[in-house]
Amino acid sequence: MNILTQRWSTHLKDDIVIEPFSQRIKVYKLPPFSKWNAFLASLYDFSVEQSCDKLIFYVKNKERSRFEKAPFICEGEIKGFFRGADAFIYSWFLEPGRARPVDQLQEDLVLQNAVDFSAEKERSLIPTGYTMRHPGENDAEEMARLYRSVFRTYPTPMHDPQFIRDVMKEEVYFTIMEHEGNIVSACSADVLESFQSAEMSDCATHPEHRNQGLLSTQFSYLIQQMQRKGLWSLFSYSRSLSFGMNLVNVYHGFEYGGTMVRNSNIAGQLESMNIWYRQLRTR
Repeated sequence: MNILTQRWSTHLKDDIVIEPFSQRIKVYKLPPFSKWNAFLASLYDFSVEQSCDKLIFYVKNKERSRFEKAPFICEGEIKGFFRGADAFIYSWFLEPGRARPVDQLQEDLVLQNAVDFSAEKERSLIPTGYTMRHPGENDAEEMARLYRSVFRTYPTPMHDPQFIRDVMKEEVYFTIMEHEGNIVSACSADVLESFQSAEMSDCATHPEHRNQGLLSTQFSYLIQQMQRKGLWSLFSYSRSLSFGMNLVNVYHGFEYGGTMVRNSNIAGQLESMNIWYRQLRTR
């Protein structure tokens, strides 16, 4: 049994996560330096077996010396990710073509237009005709239909009601918006308990109900919930081609942390994702 298999079998949830649908593997905890080369060799072989051609490493500042040379590329950072310590995100592209942006000009335009806006006060007012609540397992079928109507593909199986029921039992906090008894928008905060940070994720609004500030209102509520939990940092990965989601992050005081190239299988293709973070407290 090699180093990777040992670590995989005992520390999968916290240390290494494989996401075959997006053809990527995430590494959150590095082995001792003495085992580094053997670990990389095992990781490479395993990635090829799993048809994953992007390896992503979340690295503490004291570990960055391992990533100073090729094949590693620093794609960004999330301040406060590791219980208040910053995470630097390095990627290893096993297939060179994956390191090329989907549409550099459009991605640059979306980002520039978003950062030109200013942060606003937290939006707590729910638009007239809508209600917000936490969903239960009985809502999973309708939530899955919402995600299917918004996203042709999605990095996690949000199209599957059972998957939604399963993650509801973990540290994933959902909100939904209803209109005339129908779920028309949803959002979540996915807590990484080991790191005391959370990802703002699973944001979807039915096309007929956009431009009402529904996601922004849910963001405000979930940010307050995460503050009450005492978390260090929030972060979000937003489609680099989607102006709306990048703008939601700017509105709520999130800072731009970099762009992860061809990172997620979403809306029918591998798209680049912009990193956004907001520190809730500092050391």
